[in-house]
Amino acid sequence: MADSRYQRVLPQHDASDDPEAPPTGGMQVPTGNAPRVAIPALGAGAFLANAVFVVLLGVVLLLAIGGGLQAIVARRGRATAGATPVVGEAPEGPAPERELVYDDAARLAAEGCYAEAVHALLIAAIRHFAERSRTSVQPSRTSRELVKLLPLGPDARSAFADLVRTVELSLFGGAPVGAEDYERNLERFRALTRRPA
Repeated sequence: MADSRYQRVLPQHDASDDPEAPPTGGMQVPTGNAPRVAIPALGAGAFLANAVFVVLLGVVLLLAIGGGLQAIVARRGRATAGATPVVGEAPEGPAPERELVYDDAARLAAEGCYAEAVHALLIAAIRHFAERSRTSVQPSRTSRELVKLLPLGPDARSAFADLVRTVELSLFGGAPVGAEDYERNLERFRALTRRPA
């Protein structure tokens, strides 16, 4: 502290009556007679940003409401289009479609088209179980999926799986189906649907 290089006293300045007077000894900026104008640049930018935000929020809300309305209209349209009977919806009264498919199976077997006849029996069995359990069966379902999907007991599931296997082997594997195969699958169908011979 005794070293003279350290400043120990603050310099004294002349007090000025005008606090906005330029400091003495420094660079003075001429002000002239120009009036002082305060431009709230930040305030104008904030107002503009707020307005843009409100407009964008309104547009987003309108788009969300429009999208919701479109989804509701599309859902109602699908429900109206889906009002046509689907396999699995229980029709009133007897099941004429199942009877037609069963009659087709008998006709195809009489013509010697045993593979097609077994396929018709499988379709009739699917419709029977779907109607009985009121299960909606989508056309995209495979027969193997239906073995797991339809509410069947162990014996019925085994017989249904055998019917599915016969159709798959003939339809996709090209295996021949004879009269004995048809009769065996007809018995399975009758056992599944409790249809008299």
